[in-house]
Amino acid sequence: MSATRLCAQTEHIVGQLLATIPRHGGRGNLLREEIRGVVAGCLDLVARDGPRPATGMSRIHRAAVRWAVVGVPIETVHGMVREGFRLHMDGSAPYSPGHGEIGRLMDALHAVTATVSAAYREITPCADRAEQHAVAAALLAGRRGAKVAREYGVPIAEGYTVLAVSADPANEGSAADFRDALSRRSGQPVPALLSGFGGTLLVPGAFEPEVRELLAGTSLTVAAVGTTVDRIPAAADIAHEVLDVARRLHGQPGLYRFDDLALEYQLTRPGPGRDRLTAVLDPLGAHPELLRTLRVHVRNDLNRRLTARALHIHQNTVDHRLKRIGVLVGLDSSRPTSLWWLRAALVARGYTHPDEPGPDD
Repeated sequence: MSATRLCAQTEHIVGQLLATIPRHGGRGNLLREEIRGVVAGCLDLVARDGPRPATGMSRIHRAAVRWAVVGVPIETVHGMVREGFRLHMDGSAPYSPGHGEIGRLMDALHAVTATVSAAYREITPCADRAEQHAVAAALLAGRRGAKVAREYGVPIAEGYTVLAVSADPANEGSAADFRDALSRRSGQPVPALLSGFGGTLLVPGAFEPEVRELLAGTSLTVAAVGTTVDRIPAAADIAHEVLDVARRLHGQPGLYRFDDLALEYQLTRPGPGRDRLTAVLDPLGAHPELLRTLRVHVRNDLNRRLTARALHIHQNTVDHRLKRIGVLVGLDSSRPTSLWWLRAALVARGYTHPDEPGPDD
């Protein structure tokens, strides 16, 4: 299958799958990108005769973990996987698949299903956490607070702070330890769906100062969104999208609120605006030293002295590079409007080109 046809089939399957998934609000950009990545990974598995690529399976695993920790039922995910493979078969007709292709198709379906199941098993709680796990799953699924309170015999607050948590298993601090510390500090259990990579916590009321204090010294990255109990599913969607923006653009642990990243959040939403901003810096793709200079200069609030010190170059060299950047991208870097464009373009490009060197590389 050609690259053009593969891309077209991926988008067709993604569109069909998204149409079958109930949405909590007018969002879902992160979900769309995750599904696109999973579909591309599945099609790659079907096309390969050799070993399964580790990166593709890891992408499928990470997506399944996030769906698990925001309360998407595993039955929904398995159904989505089966539907995706069916759409692939329908989209490839008319043709007569050979024995080898059918074998690859079945092997790929088994591998993806097993990976999804393993991801969901990772968030299975220990016995003493089962109730709070169930409460979190119910609230994240959109069930009414009063019904959840009656069913589980636990108090349900009117308002919550939804925390989307990203953890690095190789570094200090886990989402489970953080949840336990929050529970002790608040004096009440904190419903949560957690895995080794992070999860979703529902903290009753407003708890920002305590969250910041408990995060100190850990490697956790947390996005916080306040909401009422009936809006928890939509708030969780936003919290995880904000977390994704924070991790891609900043890469530093700590607490991020929606207000902290509102501009970056909007600039990174898929669409023609983001595509146009990303393209602004395309001429710098062949000049990594210029792209890094621009990133460092913007991070240093356009202070030439700090930029020169960070890059170990003379201030005149900074000026020369900025002029070259202006010439290449067609913007006068000395004008405030041009600088705004460059700042916005860096945000968009940092999201769409995560493998490009950052200011600290």
